Amino acid sequence: MPVPNTLVPLPVPTEPGRVPEVLLVVGDAAAAVKLAPLATAMRDRRRIRPVVLACGDGAAAATEVLSAFGIATDVLVELSRDGQETSRAAAQLLAGFDHALADRTPDAVLVQGDSATAFSAAMAAFWRRLPVIHLDAGVRSYDLTEPFPQEGHRRLIAQVCSLHLASTPDASANLADEAHAGPKVVTVGSTAVDAGFDALDRHLRHRDERVQAVEDAVVAGDVRLALVVLDAARWSPESAAQLLHGVADLVLACPDLEVVLPAPRGPLRHLAYEMLGRLVRVTITDPLPLPELVCLLSVAAAAVTDSATLAEQAPSFGVPTLVVGGEPGSWAEPERPGYPWTAGPDRAVVARIAEKLVLSHVERLAVSPTDNPFGDGFAAVRCEQAVQWLLGLRERPHEFTPRP
Repeated sequence: MPVPNTLVPLPVPTEPGRVPEVLLVVGDAAAAVKLAPLATAMRDRRRIRPVVLACGDGAAAATEVLSAFGIATDVLVELSRDGQETSRAAAQLLAGFDHALADRTPDAVLVQGDSATAFSAAMAAFWRRLPVIHLDAGVRSYDLTEPFPQEGHRRLIAQVCSLHLASTPDASANLADEAHAGPKVVTVGSTAVDAGFDALDRHLRHRDERVQAVEDAVVAGDVRLALVVLDAARWSPESAAQLLHGVADLVLACPDLEVVLPAPRGPLRHLAYEMLGRLVRVTITDPLPLPELVCLLSVAAAAVTDSATLAEQAPSFGVPTLVVGGEPGSWAEPERPGYPWTAGPDRAVVARIAEKLVLSHVERLAVSPTDNPFGDGFAAVRCEQAVQWLLGLRERPHEFTPRP
C-alpha cells in the first residue's frame, strides 16, 4: 500500500539478479564529506551500484574530497554560477541534471542537505518520476528567511521524497510535524561522524610542521588547543573582525592555550594575520585536509566553528564546541549534552563562551563514541540498508537511537 506523500510505493521491487544504480549528487566539499561514507558502504556491500555525480561551482573541491576517500567521480556536470543570482543558477543546474538523467536513468537519486544543487537535482529526478532520497532530511529553522534560501530548499525537497534519511530523532520529529512520517522516514545518525572516524584512521602527519609541533605539545600535556574553523565566504569583514577579536581575547585570557586557525588565502586570512599574527600562540595555516582537521579536533580542548559537520564530529572526542552564526550578541546554551553552544559574531560573547569551554572540557579518555548524540559511526551502513529496503532488497533497518 503506498505511503502518503510518496511518489513511489515502498518498497519498490527490484528484478532478481540485477544490481540497481543509485545516483549520489554532490555539489561541494561539505556534501562530499557526508556522502563519501555512504558511497563506500554501497561499493563495499555490492548490493547497490553507487554512481557519483559532481556538479556546480564546488564540483572540483567535492571531487578532491571524494578522491581522498578513494571514491571516483563517475559523472561531472560542469556548471559555474559565476556570480549569478540563485534563480538563474538553479535553472542552469536543473537543465544540467535533466541532461544527465536523460543519458543515464538510475533507480533512485540521492541528494544531501539544502543547497541549490540538492534542490535542483531532487526536482529534476521528481519530474522524471525517479525516487528521491534525502540525506540529512528534517533539518529546520522554521524561518524561511534564515538561512535563505536553504530553509525553503529543505521543505521543498521533503515534498518530493520517497525516503527521508534523518540524522537525529529531532529531525525525524520535524518531518512528522509536516506529515512526513511512517516507514519512509529513517533515523540513521550523521554520516559526518562516520567520515570523521575514517579520516582519523587515515591520518599520518601534518604537512605544516608548525601544526605538528602544536599537536605534539598538546599530546604531551604541555598546552591546550582551541581549533578555529570558519568558512571565509560566510563572513563580512565586520563580523569576521568581531570573531577574531574574541579569539584574540581568548588567547590572552588562557596562558597555556594554543590556537590553530586554517584559512584560505583571501580577506579572512589577511584579517586574521592583521589581528592575530602578533600573538605567538596562534598558528594560521592553509586549509587542512579532513584527516588533519579531525586529528586536531580529536585532541582539542574546544572548537569554534561555523561548520555543522565539525560540530557533529566533536562530541565523539569529548570536545565542546561553539557554533558561530546568527545575530550579533545572541547566544544560547546547549539543550542536551554533546550539543554545541551557539553565538552570534560578538567579541565579548565569543571570548567568554570559548573560555568557558576551554576550561571545562570533558576528559577524552572517559568518552565513548556512543556518547555522541549525532551518530555512532554506523550511519552509512544504516543509510545503505535503508536504500536497499526502498529498492525491495531487504527489510527495513534498525534506527539510530542516541544514548540518554
